[in-house]
Amino acid sequence: MNIGARHGGAPPESRRAVTSRVDDDDTLRIEWPEPEGGEITLRHVETGEEREAADLGALSAGVWTASYRGAPVATDDPGFSLDGLQVYAQTRRSREIRAFRTPAGTLALTVREVEPYIEVTGVVSDGGVIEFEGMIAYGEPIHGPARLVAVARKGPAPVSGPASFLGRRFAGSVQIAPMAEGQVKRRVFWDLYAEVADARMPLATRLDDVTDKKSRVRFPAQRLERIRVRPYYTDTDSLAVALSIEEESS
Repeated sequence: MNIGARHGGAPPESRRAVTSRVDDDDTLRIEWPEPEGGEITLRHVETGEEREAADLGALSAGVWTASYRGAPVATDDPGFSLDGLQVYAQTRRSREIRAFRTPAGTLALTVREVEPYIEVTGVVSDGGVIEFEGMIAYGEPIHGPARLVAVARKGPAPVSGPASFLGRRFAGSVQIAPMAEGQVKRRVFWDLYAEVADARMPLATRLDDVTDKKSRVRFPAQRLERIRVRPYYTDTDSLAVALSIEEESS
């Protein structure tokens, strides 16, 4: 993107970027208080490799810092827009590129490999059922019936419930009774997937700006006799369900 000469003195404070985002066509868009021209240079934090910002398609995975005229690009933009990220995720892609503001207030990009998954926007756990709503991220729209599949990490066979796709929208549910049936281990963890045409997409929530969901987000628990059932987030922000046998009080 052209925003100023590549070499020369550091830009004055008036050239601080107002917005700095990656559009859904993987173009870095920077807006300044006044028009600029030239090139932004990106530098890989780990390898030191440098690329022009006009060529985001060539960026390898990792974090890239942005500079202009040899100085870091200061930005007022935190880089987060849930609506913008949802639009971005509606394009089939294998790599995600995000702009963000570092703790020092400068612009950087993070690049990572991605696969289609269900971005969960709603969870209801009540009445012996756990229901999920969401959208397909980084995959193609789908129409028609599907299944919500719960897969135990060890032990029991998978359990499935009804689900459906309407374009990018997804809705599905699973009964907790079949998951709890015959449980003898003190705790069993179940990972969740949307399944259609023998292909599975994990359920997760990764587009928002909530960090450390595993410890910060807690869903209501249900109980089936001595078994407590609670959805939770994993370390990778995927949705899972923990079934725990509660000890009898003496």
